[in-house]
Amino acid sequence: MNKLWHIGGEKSDDFVDTFTVGDDYLLDQVLLSYDVQASKVHAKMLLKMGTINKKEHEDLQKGLDEILALHKKGEFKILPEQEDCHTAIEQYLTEKCPEAGKKIHTFRSRNDQVLTALRLYMKHEFAQIQKLVMNLIKSLQKKAKKSEKIPMPGYTHYQKAMPTDCGTWFLSFADALEDNLSFLQSLKKTINQNPLGSGAGFGFQNFKIDRELTAKEMGFAKVQKNPLYCGFSRGYFEYLFLNNLAQIVIVFSRFASDLLLFSTQEFDFVKLPNSFVTGSSIMPQKKNPDTIEILQGKISSFLAKKQEIEGIILKLSSGYHREYQLIKKPFFEGIKIIKDCIQIVQIAVEELEFKENNLQQAMSDDLFATEKVYELVKKGMSFRDAYKKVKKELGF
Repeated sequence: MNKLWHIGGEKSDDFVDTFTVGDDYLLDQVLLSYDVQASKVHAKMLLKMGTINKKEHEDLQKGLDEILALHKKGEFKILPEQEDCHTAIEQYLTEKCPEAGKKIHTFRSRNDQVLTALRLYMKHEFAQIQKLVMNLIKSLQKKAKKSEKIPMPGYTHYQKAMPTDCGTWFLSFADALEDNLSFLQSLKKTINQNPLGSGAGFGFQNFKIDRELTAKEMGFAKVQKNPLYCGFSRGYFEYLFLNNLAQIVIVFSRFASDLLLFSTQEFDFVKLPNSFVTGSSIMPQKKNPDTIEILQGKISSFLAKKQEIEGIILKLSSGYHREYQLIKKPFFEGIKIIKDCIQIVQIAVEELEFKENNLQQAMSDDLFATEKVYELVKKGMSFRDAYKKVKKELGF
């Protein structure tokens, strides 16, 4: 099968083709349903413009529904020579309804097609991630309420500092995630723009296409008007997406580090869920916190995906560049990692048990040194004199 853009008689190199296409045709299975959604809306706009007639519109809608049904059953294949889902969809439509199929690409480019499919994917994934985070916040708040009376030593520099409690510990993560949600709202506003109709990044200046119609039909808040900025947003929006989510994994990293410390035999403050620990092949006494360690590793992998995208888009000039293709894989993988991490933390929060006796025994007198200082301050002693007096009494 010839490529969509091939001129007759050209001969391509198989190795070069494989190198260039990579696994893009496989990754595009993720985007296929979103491209079908956008194509259905695009066909509706073409009908309104008079570019296609009613019968052609019906044929296109029927063909797109067939593609979606096949895709849901795992039976719609994208071939390497088709390069992407956009070409596979167009060629299927052209086979099923030749005249209508040859018109579906009017007033669009594969550039704005992939932008639109990615944008719809982002909106869908954003809604799922936001819901997962909100559920996690509720679980943290619920667990905090149940454990607010369990004392816990507070640490600075890994040294005992002042008394706190397990409820405050849980709430520190809930509060951090609530702040993250406010950052996510700005991300939601940014991605909620319709790039369809921007073509190859320069629009269709001599033709009036109804981008407001397609924006409304696909649920976008507005049209992303500047066509060159639409092209610029490829890769840039993916980077912004993962960069905003990076604030969440930083919270998770702190949570994981605490659990790894608190589950050591030296601390022994918490009991991790049984499903989170594994044994050793030679040391029968071992209970290793593998799941929390993998969580930490996944967080590092997520940050690497973000950095990979940044590295690809850095120093590119305006306009389309083929490097953008390489952004899909780290972006999709980054989304999966963050969703998996949220769900793992959710399980950890729900099933984590505190060893109250051990925590109580750890509440040594030195934790209350600052409190003793302020008791003296209440009696009229200056803070610095009280500080020196308590420090001397404690032998420090």
